[in-house]
Amino acid sequence: MGNSASCPVHDLSADATSPSFGSMTFYTFDMILGGASAAFAVIAIFLHLLNHATHLSVPREQLKIMRVALLVPSYSIICFLCICLPNAAVYLLPWLDVFTASCLAAYFLLLCEYVSPHDHGRDLFFSTIELKDKRARKQGMDGAKWFRQRWICVFQYVLISVLCAIATVVTEAVGVFCQYKIMPRYAKLWLAIIDSISPTIAFVSVVFVALTMKPHMPQQRLIFKLLSAKLVVGLGFTQRIIFWILESTPVLNPTDKLTYADLNIGIPALLSCLEMVPISLLVIWAYPVAPYKYGPAGEACEREPGETYPRTYQGGFLGVRAFIDVVNPVETAKGVVIAFQLLIGRQPSLSMARR
Repeated sequence: MGNSASCPVHDLSADATSPSFGSMTFYTFDMILGGASAAFAVIAIFLHLLNHATHLSVPREQLKIMRVALLVPSYSIICFLCICLPNAAVYLLPWLDVFTASCLAAYFLLLCEYVSPHDHGRDLFFSTIELKDKRARKQGMDGAKWFRQRWICVFQYVLISVLCAIATVVTEAVGVFCQYKIMPRYAKLWLAIIDSISPTIAFVSVVFVALTMKPHMPQQRLIFKLLSAKLVVGLGFTQRIIFWILESTPVLNPTDKLTYADLNIGIPALLSCLEMVPISLLVIWAYPVAPYKYGPAGEACEREPGETYPRTYQGGFLGVRAFIDVVNPVETAKGVVIAFQLLIGRQPSLSMARR
C-alpha cells in the first residue's frame, strides 16, 4: 500500500519542555482533569447500572438498556487511556466504534422488545402502521419486509466495526496504516471511508424505526432515548472533523508548552472525557429505573399480554447475574447471524434468546 518513508513520524512520548499551569505540564493537567471526568462518568453510570441490576423485573428490556448505557463508561475509559498512553491511541480508538455499534444494536433490540418479544407481533405491528421511510413507501414495500431490511442495516455495523478495528491494529503493526496522514496509498483512508458509511447506514435505519414507532409509543420517549446515547458519537464525530480540518493549519503546530501528542490526541480525548459528565446524567435521565420497580402490591411496568413474570427481581445477589448477562456478547452475535441469514434470503426467527 505504500512505503513507510512517505508517512510522517512523530514522537508521542515526549513531554512539553515548558509547564502550562504553574509547574505542571499540559500532559499532567490533561491526565488529572480527564481522569476526574472519566471517573465521574464511570461511577455515575455504574451506580445506574447497579440500580437496574438490583431491580431487574423485565430482563428482556433492562439488559438492553444496560448495554446502551455501557457506551458512556467505555468511551470515558478509552479516551482517558489515550491521554495517558498516546502511543497506544491508534490501537485503542478503533474499538470505540465497536462499543458504539454494540450500543446501537442494543437500542434497536430494545425497540423490538417495546413492540413485541415475538416475530408475529413485530410483523403485525410494522405491517399495519405507516412507515416514515418515504423511499420504502414509494416502492410499496411491505412493513415487515422493511423492518427485516433495517435489521440487516443495523447489524452490519456490528460486524464491520469489529473488522475495521482488527484491520487498523494489523495494518498499523505492519506499517501500512499511517495514523498521521490520510493518503490513498495507506489503509487509514480506506478504513475511514468504510467506517463512515457503515455507521451512517445503521444510524439512519435506527432513526427510521424509532420515528415509525414514536406515534404509537409516546410514553417511551424513543427519540430522546436514542439521542441521549448517540450524542456521544455525534460529538466525537464533530470533533474528529474539526481536528482533521485543523491539521492542515498552523493551529496544531507543536510549541514548547504543547506537544504534537497534546494537540492531536490529548486535547480531543480530554474534550470527550469532559463531555461524558453531562451525557452520563442525560443517559440516567433517559433510561430511568423507576418504571421497573415493583410497587407495594407487586406491580411493575406493563407486561406483554399473556406473559407471566416472577414477582421477584431477577438480577441475582447485588445484580451479579444481570451484569454477567449484560457483558455476554451472544445476543449481539446472534443478531449478526440473523442479519446474514436475511441477507442471503433465509427467514430466521428474529426473537432473541432471553432469560
